[in-house]
Amino acid sequence: MTAYSSVSPRGPVRYSWETRWLHWLTAVLVVEQFTVGQVAWHLLARGTPSRTFLVATHTSLGVLLAAVFTTRIAWSMTGGRTIRFPVVTFQDRVARSVHRLLYLLLGGEIVFGYMARWSTGRPVMAFGVPINSPFPVLLRGSHSFFSWLHHWNAWLLFVTALFHAGAGLYHLFVCRDRVFQRMLSRG
Repeated sequence: MTAYSSVSPRGPVRYSWETRWLHWLTAVLVVEQFTVGQVAWHLLARGTPSRTFLVATHTSLGVLLAAVFTTRIAWSMTGGRTIRFPVVTFQDRVARSVHRLLYLLLGGEIVFGYMARWSTGRPVMAFGVPINSPFPVLLRGSHSFFSWLHHWNAWLLFVTALFHAGAGLYHLFVCRDRVFQRMLSRG
């Protein structure tokens, strides 16, 4: 059985269906989390049913994003079924660095989100199920610190993800080198 979903004489044409699925699920969840957490719920007054619903949605889907992220890490550490490219050019180095930065920022965002919630003494609620803090009571003022990190890291993650998406579109429309198609089911 081949390690790739599609192989040509010059190498794999696209990433495996598992890798593509994890990539696009992560992308959708990051956009949703950013939109809800940084935009939507700030437009609503505290304590309103709509804002309470958005907060619950944000924390529940944040836990789902953490599970997807953990799966991606495990998938990549076990070799997954991915395309391995040599890092030769400056563009290769930038691409590899941006991917690593995205993983670092996403992992940080998840940790900061959990810590911001736990620092209030409340559990993270995931689809109605509480996830209690493994830490004793955190220092006074830690909620503001973790909330600040969660907020600004979200912006940095989103801007980096936009850069990543822009690079994909650059490959699709300008370079026409089929790099973008590696993450599509057909192409």
